[in-house]
Amino acid sequence: MKETHLPESQKREAVFICLSVAAVILCAVLAFYFAVPLQDTAIQLLPDTAGLEQHILVDLNTAGLSALCTLPGVGESRARAILEYREQNGPFARVEDAACVPGLTQTVVDSWKGQATVS
Repeated sequence: MKETHLPESQKREAVFICLSVAAVILCAVLAFYFAVPLQDTAIQLLPDTAGLEQHILVDLNTAGLSALCTLPGVGESRARAILEYREQNGPFARVEDAACVPGLTQTVVDSWKGQATVS
């Protein structure tokens, strides 16, 4: 077998090409290894929420500022007014009594149907 000797520049070029190919292969392997798997295309059903309304009702007599702000039409200033009114006048007997709070209207209180309660 005849041994051939490559010039030094060709040896360096061959080593460079081999290392480049190895780097490309390594990148491809890592990309597939760390790739995010495809999501299951099956339709996911939401859990049954029947009966949860009793757990998400806002109790006007015990709710804090942030809970009151979840009611429709109630921002921070109206929530503070509810807290002040409750502090000065005691607990609400009915949800409808919240219409007596300065800054609240009967329309706003009516929009709380199914979302507010009193204990």
